[in-house]
Amino acid sequence: MAKSNETHTEEKQERIDAVNRYHRGERLSKICKSLGRSRSWLQKWVGRYNNLDKSSDKEWFKEESRAPKNIHRKIDSEVEQLIIKVRKSLMEGKTEDTKYRCMACLIAVRRRLMSSGFSLIGVSMRQSVRVVGTVGLL
Repeated sequence: MAKSNETHTEEKQERIDAVNRYHRGERLSKICKSLGRSRSWLQKWVGRYNNLDKSSDKEWFKEESRAPKNIHRKIDSEVEQLIIKVRKSLMEGKTEDTKYRCMACLIAVRRRLMSSGFSLIGVSMRQSVRVVGTVGLL
């Protein structure tokens, strides 16, 4: 596994050297050919170096995370709490059907929230099931 870290630092050094060669005036195609890399690879690292805020200590040659920066379908905690609150109130119902029918109860939860003026645009039934399931109310 130590070899993995060694390779990682070699990759960083390769990026730094390639950008330095480019800034000294060496042709892009010559650099890419000698390193066995694509033009887009070199352009990416040159672009990161050029766009770097010189006053910051950011290391431009490090690989950035490719994970999404935000989750578009995530429910607000306020909505989660409302769903849980309504589900609990429905579980205190009089009949066994009202208490334990999962999907019917979630439909009722959604109806109650919408009838009280709360917008559920973008909140799917699946997300409602997940919210209720995580707190053990299924």
